[in-house]
Amino acid sequence: MANGTSTGGSGSTLTDGQFSFEGGVHSDSNRVIASPLMPSGVPRNALSWAINVTMRGGGAGQRTGWEPLVQGAPWGASSYMGGILYEPDFGDPRLLLVIAGQVWEVRVDTTNAVRNLSAAFGHASRPITQHAFLTQAEMFAVIQWGDEVTNPFFYDAGVPGDPTRPELLRPSQGFIGVNNAANELPPASPMDYWANRAWYAFGRRYCAGDIAGSTATGTAAYDYRDSVLHCTENPFSKGGDGFSVPTVAGSIRALSHTSHLDTALGQSPLFVFTRRSVYACEAPVTRADWIAADRSHIPLQKLALAKGGAYSDRAIVPVNSDLFFQSPPNGDIRSVAVSVRNDRDWGNVPLSRNVNRALAFNDRSLLRGATGIEFDNRLLQSALPVLTPAGIGHKALVALNFDLISTLEERRPPAWEGVIDTDTLGLHVLQLFEGDFGGRSRAFAVAWSTLRHAIEVWEITSDTRFDGSLVGGLSTNRVTWQVETPSYNAGLPLVLKELVGAELWFDKVLGTAVVEVWYRPDGTGCWIAWKAFDVCAARDCSEHPLNPCEPDGYPLDPLCEIDAIPIALPRPPSGRCSPGSRPLTPTASGRPSTWCFSAQVKLVIKGWCRLRGVVVHFEPRVKRPYEGLVRGNPLSTRLGGDNT
Repeated sequence: MANGTSTGGSGSTLTDGQFSFEGGVHSDSNRVIASPLMPSGVPRNALSWAINVTMRGGGAGQRTGWEPLVQGAPWGASSYMGGILYEPDFGDPRLLLVIAGQVWEVRVDTTNAVRNLSAAFGHASRPITQHAFLTQAEMFAVIQWGDEVTNPFFYDAGVPGDPTRPELLRPSQGFIGVNNAANELPPASPMDYWANRAWYAFGRRYCAGDIAGSTATGTAAYDYRDSVLHCTENPFSKGGDGFSVPTVAGSIRALSHTSHLDTALGQSPLFVFTRRSVYACEAPVTRADWIAADRSHIPLQKLALAKGGAYSDRAIVPVNSDLFFQSPPNGDIRSVAVSVRNDRDWGNVPLSRNVNRALAFNDRSLLRGATGIEFDNRLLQSALPVLTPAGIGHKALVALNFDLISTLEERRPPAWEGVIDTDTLGLHVLQLFEGDFGGRSRAFAVAWSTLRHAIEVWEITSDTRFDGSLVGGLSTNRVTWQVETPSYNAGLPLVLKELVGAELWFDKVLGTAVVEVWYRPDGTGCWIAWKAFDVCAARDCSEHPLNPCEPDGYPLDPLCEIDAIPIALPRPPSGRCSPGSRPLTPTASGRPSTWCFSAQVKLVIKGWCRLRGVVVHFEPRVKRPYEGLVRGNPLSTRLGGDNT
């Protein structure tokens, strides 16, 4: 909304506000709304900050709900080591979780049943470390224990009814000896399945196993795809050696790749992430060239990013032909494509300044446990890591909305939507997962419950309005969300004004939403309560205020979301919060907090609705030149001048 002035009665009213929030949050900007005098302010289609909010559709609304899938599982409060959303040859994905050296299966594709695979097959590992590395190579889930000593485990769900493809969980034979034809994948840390090979890293070195479909090491029962478990082709892998990154780069933190349509196989280089740098490896793709690769014919390894490596393998997220990841110093979000494109610029900057208000508080010593996914056309990355009895958890997620570029019309850049506060759910996220279930994308969070003191599995939905499971057809677990607007000044930043009222527009109201309105003048440090009220709409006929129906055991037809008429707020209470409003002398009175040059509004809402617009009203006040300035010694006093 453009600011303006309206005249009514004996005085004039100055108005300011906005009806669009698709620009996301700008916590790095000056809180004052952008103007010619403040070009670095918050854009007129953006917010200063948001918690549990999405800005899709132009308004600012509540995030979708989270639902518990697994609670009270027999793994209890053991240490969480890692997991993977495993995709069998037949059927939908299911979760494989490694907890205290035990491998567990969670059937998120059906009944959410939990099964201890280690107990069923008699294979478990001593949990030497707290971080296991998992990837999937063909039909096999490969579990590396992270100590670079213990041989990895292989899991295959098998083919029901086929005795030649039974379900299995077994340890690798590992590296038996130089040039031994029985060598299998050795102990390692980060892994990736790229160019039909299982790549693995140990320290500063990395290498790969045999190519999928090799009849030399594969078997007919697996259509020779089980050859990916072996290491017999390349001289480096046969010798237990590998390619290496420079010493100054440090140990390898992650291996990853993404799509790249400029190559014959549609795959990008293999990106090798250390904490300081990122390298791109162009390895041979054919079996013959791979066998010939030795110290005299080392694959081409290029320095892709000289500064800004990755903290965690779990936080590297492929999005189309790009990779997003958390990097130093504070878990800042970077993109490989954007960083490479801007490599000639002086500043190698991250993409997450908008959410520095959260990332600045990250504990760097815990960022090795960072996690992220792309779900519902959003990038979700963990934030605010803490130590839990189960390992490194996270109290929040930051969200980057890609919906703004999903159009054939003029595209706008993606927008940061602030943070998702999982701490209010009593959850500290250990790891995020996303997968395709028959064409439907689903996302899951394995989290430590601070309420039940156990590891739980929750689903992040894309369509529900409330948290928790449905009880009797309805859920009463309303989400609390919060928006902080820019500081409005009616286009007159140098004019003293009195805040006299506001109007709020809501739509998509369903159920009861409790709204608290706060304000603060001129960016002072504390908020002043303004007004609290409810907006409500029946969710079905049982909640109809005039003619409620009787629940009779049949499903109740849901009622539609409604719009709320513009809600007018009265003149806010006057208080003294800012040190600048204190009296200058014992007999003088301070300036009321409603008198300001700009005013910021905060809404704390519990319940489902969407904010469509905010308008604030001011009345101009007269301020004499130099009024309210604190008198101090002149500069000449410090320079030895006359103190008069």
